[in-house]
This record gives sequence, structure tokens and C-alpha cells, in this order.
Amino acid sequence: MSDRLVWPRDRNGCYSVKSGYHWLHSVNVVRRLHHPSSSTTVDTDCWKMMWKTNAPPQKKIKTFLWRALRNAIAAFVKLFIRKCSQTPLYPLCNCYPETVKHMLLLCSWVETIRFGSPLSLRVDKCSISTLDVWLCNTFFTIGTEQNDGDGIKTTICFLCWHIWKERCKAVIEQCSPSSRDTIQRASNVANEFLSSRERYQANHNPRPKNLAHNTAWSAPLSPLVKLNVDAAWDPISKSVGIGMVVRDHNGQFLEGKSLLAQADSTLLAECLACLERCRFASNRGDQLVSFEFDCLEAVKSINGDISRGKWEIYPILSNIRDFLLAFRSCSWTWIRRIANEAADHLAQLAKSRMCNEVWAYRPPSSLTFILNKDGLPCPPNKCLV
Repeated sequence: MSDRLVWPRDRNGCYSVKSGYHWLHSVNVVRRLHHPSSSTTVDTDCWKMMWKTNAPPQKKIKTFLWRALRNAIAAFVKLFIRKCSQTPLYPLCNCYPETVKHMLLLCSWVETIRFGSPLSLRVDKCSISTLDVWLCNTFFTIGTEQNDGDGIKTTICFLCWHIWKERCKAVIEQCSPSSRDTIQRASNVANEFLSSRERYQANHNPRPKNLAHNTAWSAPLSPLVKLNVDAAWDPISKSVGIGMVVRDHNGQFLEGKSLLAQADSTLLAECLACLERCRFASNRGDQLVSFEFDCLEAVKSINGDISRGKWEIYPILSNIRDFLLAFRSCSWTWIRRIANEAADHLAQLAKSRMCNEVWAYRPPSSLTFILNKDGLPCPPNKCLV
């Protein structure tokens, strides 16, 4: 097996601009923690809550919030420091310096908007330190106490955006701001956005492909044989129980196998089960094979470009590809777990019995019920262990 260059900051082992940016950002965060300054660092949880909020990024809502949390808005305090303004005062009240916190939270004009909105938000001014702390605490409280948490978070984002727009309009046009118009515009746009989002999800919610076929086991087309496999991994002992079931186009049980192995993770266990399934089919002499598995990630890795897959499973995937050359025809299909109960049962047997077993023609009695439940024949033929 040839060597492969691996980017350790990504699970696939492939470098991307996104992974490089996140790594560089994490390094800078660590440096700032070791060399603190007077500037405020926004908590990571606040960023996650903000970016996950249902607000349209193409309408600059999230971009505005990002700039506000980073204190990157052209408020009069910053303009005054840079000698671009004659006064640092907030032009709508002329009482306090125009900081992001005062503009969006503390000003009496903003207080009427928050309380007059459908949310009726009250803010304890003495408890507010920064905008990010208030936003994080508010979103967390809404998520744990309110049923319509996502809708309330979206409305808060639109309120902040329209407060800023009304402020800019008042400054540029030299007019008085209207609290009622701001509340009405923010509420209407938020409701329209949420309604359109619900309609879109109702009309475009994709259904999984072959869902009806994946809810129950189905026999393969003649002359194929179908191999189902599953892995049961124990995170404490790192042991893996692997179960395999072979059935023909009539649904007839041909052979079953359970074995025990070792793996360091769930994904490694699932891929190892795929490798053992290929070895099992090759030893049986099967040429026309249909493989079924309930691990979608493993199926995608095998069917995709293994050179761009996760680096820790690359050796196993490479061995699987070598085995596939021995078959005249083979396919890998993902199925739901409910359709893979037979293989799952043998995997659990392997993990509990701590030994390897092979059943030829006749399954164990505990598996007979599962096969009969699938509506498939289960012959009382001879047993080879």
C-alpha cells in the first residue's frame, strides 16, 4: 500500500480552506487566551447560537449581528475616536455615547421597541455587560423555556436589524425615529420569513430514497445472493461482534456467521465488518453478490473515492476494494436498521458469547424467529458448526 499525505485537522485527511481557517482561528484564540488584552472575546457558544438562528443571511441579518458582536459597526463612538465625528453621543437621545450596547439595548427609545413588540422583552440594564452576553443568555433561556424558541430568536434578530436601519434613516434623513413603524416592519418581515420557511420545508422536505424498500428485508434478483452484515461495538472493551447472513433470491437462508474482533471506534468497527463480509463471500465462492449494511457512512465511503475518505479507515477500504476484484458483480446498498435485524442479532451473539461460529443451511433457534418475521423460509436442514 502506497503512502498517503494526510491533513490531520480534517477527518477525511484532505486539506480544505475551511479546515485551514478553523485551525488558524483556533490557534489565534489560544494565543489571545495566553496573552489577554482589554478587548472582549465573544464566547464560542454565542457564535454557535447566532449562526444557527433561522435568519436569512442573504438579507444581511446574520452579517449585521456578526459585526455588532465584533464591535465593527460604524457607531459614533468609534467615529469620534478616529476623528471622523464631532461627537460620540447617540444622535437619537443625545444623552449617552453611541456604543453597540447602548444603541441596541440600553437606549430608552430601544426599550419601547422591545417591550412594544410581540415578544414584550424586558431587559435588566444593570445586569447587561456586553451585547454577546445578553444575546447568549437570552437565546439559552428561550431555548429551554419557550416552545417556539426558534421563532422568538428569529424575531429578536429582525428587531436588532430594523433598530439599526431606523437609526441610520434618522441620522441620514435628519428625522425623528418611529418606534411603532420599526416594530411593525420587524414583526411583518419576521412573520413572513418564518411562514415562507415553513411552506418551503413542507413542500421540499426530501424523502429518503427507497424508504419503502428499506423498511423490510427483500430478496435479491436471481441469480444474486444477498449478504447482510452488522457490527456491535463495545466502547469499554473495544470488542466488536460481527454478524453476517447469506440468503438467495428465494429468501432461503444459506449461511450465517458471527465472529469477534477489536476496533477503536464505531466507524472502524463498521468498516471492519464490511471487510469480513467480503472475505466471507470470497471464501464461499460467491460471484454475484448484493451487500447490504445499515451504516450509511461506511456505504458512502466504499462507493465513493476512498482516497478522499477518512484517513483512519483508508487501509480497510483499500483491502475491501482488493476483495471486490474477485466478484463478477457486486453492489453496496444502505438499508434501515429494522431491515437488518438478522445480522444485528448474530453480531450481538458474537459479542456475548465471545467466540466465532458458523451456521450452514440452518440458523440458530434465536434467529429463526427474526427470519420468519421477515416472511422468509427457514428450513430445518442440517447444521454445521
